[in-house]
Amino acid sequence: MRRCLVHIGMPRTGSTSLQTVLTHLRPELVRHGVLYPEIKPRSVTWDDPNHQAFGETLDGRRPARERAECLESLARTLAGTQADTVILSYEDFAQQQRRFGVPEQLRAILSRHGFAMEVAVVVKAPSEHLNSLYSHRAQMIRELRPFRAFARQSWRSARFDYRALVEPWIAAADGRIRALPLRDRRAAGSLVERFVAATDLTGRIGHLIGADERDRVENRSPGPLAVEASRRLRRLGVHRQAQVHPRQIGRFIDGEAWVRGWDATPFRGDDPAVLARIDAHFGPANDRFARWVWGAPWASVVRDADPRPPNELAGRPLTPETEAQVACLVDRTLAHHDFRIPLHWWSRLRDAAEAGTVRAAPLVGYRGWRVT
Repeated sequence: MRRCLVHIGMPRTGSTSLQTVLTHLRPELVRHGVLYPEIKPRSVTWDDPNHQAFGETLDGRRPARERAECLESLARTLAGTQADTVILSYEDFAQQQRRFGVPEQLRAILSRHGFAMEVAVVVKAPSEHLNSLYSHRAQMIRELRPFRAFARQSWRSARFDYRALVEPWIAAADGRIRALPLRDRRAAGSLVERFVAATDLTGRIGHLIGADERDRVENRSPGPLAVEASRRLRRLGVHRQAQVHPRQIGRFIDGEAWVRGWDATPFRGDDPAVLARIDAHFGPANDRFARWVWGAPWASVVRDADPRPPNELAGRPLTPETEAQVACLVDRTLAHHDFRIPLHWWSRLRDAAEAGTVRAAPLVGYRGWRVT
């Protein structure tokens, strides 16, 4: 039976780099029996290296008509390909709400076309994951709070229990799972190399991966200046004026910082106590996950990021130089996107209305997807 490898996560674990490599190699992959298809609604006119738009149709974040359109496109692709391995990749597949039954939907359509589903997931320490979630929200112009406030509200989230999070996918794939640590104590090599090896594809496509693909780094994490600029832009309400996807605003801020030689070090939130607490809290569950997928304790397989001090700017006095750098990023972003600065009282009123909507949504039964 042919197989479909579904790369389900996690966010901020080198996914974009892997997806970019697969996209660049797409014509060559087909010649070796591996298909990395384009599956997206017709309304999506931009190019993305992953299957995000497809994933968003499956969990209700895009118009309902696009779900049927994407599933039909996937069915045609599976029916028409001679490849014996198909790869789908979207790092938020693992975090879609269970009520949508995404793993079961994919299993059904794959099995109808003679493909067995396998899942692949890349993991890292919950404390790193929590820090990444905050910086991701900043890139999306979604966060007003300093890291401490966000972390203390979010650290108990079930998304940090990796076994529980991937359980629906494990069940749908009949236990066929390939798990990789972002940094592996047991093996050298880049994530791309280790992913290809873990999915038994080295012999078929390993020779296609040159130095550029092997060491590719895409979608760098923002630094402290960009995160602070994002918080200030959120306070100004620019997200309510945006004519582009918020991610493009975040990327513009990052680019403006990097082109000036700023933000060489990624953002690190300032709450050591919560970062230690989340690893301790989820340690036993994730150790069981490690023993199940690797037959070894978590600590003997997963190498944590090198320790570094917090560099968050929120809530601390800034030097004149740092203040000028943050102000530069804010002003450049306002000018580039033609954002207007609203009256202070109007912005505060809109912020209060948005916060009230978020609090009221669960009370009326709305459980829409959001980054938490």
